[in-house]
Amino acid sequence: MDNDNKLKAFLDSLSFRDLTITVELLITGYILYFYATELLSASTVMRADPSWVSGLLLKVIVISIIVSIAGRALLVFVSDDNVDKPLDERQRFIALAGLKPAYWVLQSGVCIAIFQYTAEAHGWPQGATIAVPFLALHILVVSFLLAELVGYGTQLVQAHKGASYG
Repeated sequence: MDNDNKLKAFLDSLSFRDLTITVELLITGYILYFYATELLSASTVMRADPSWVSGLLLKVIVISIIVSIAGRALLVFVSDDNVDKPLDERQRFIALAGLKPAYWVLQSGVCIAIFQYTAEAHGWPQGATIAVPFLALHILVVSFLLAELVGYGTQLVQAHKGASYG
């Protein structure tokens, strides 16, 4: 079986809900990749410039809106009117199952960011030793994106396992 047939067989095996979650996972992964690439490729002077950081956050927001709209349009195109159907009970339970680990990742990131901000503000040596301006903000953004990835990934795993919590 060649790669085109494998891809077609994989896509045929997915339910519309699984396909939707997969598209959202890929979009979020791309946004995280874009953010990390831009941040790591920036010079030290650029990372210290508040207007550059604001511009990066604005780019992330604009890209996420554009890519999300394009992904949604693609799903509407291939959906056969499945986009507007409400989730059934099993799908709702799977969506809820994805929230718990996602919230743990987000809460951890928020706590780390608050600690990092406090350490920077008070000059504590316990803070992160890397000198990245606005590190607490970057931790928040990355933790949000990671939480989304974990939530989508958990939903896909739960759906694949056929698990239903009730």
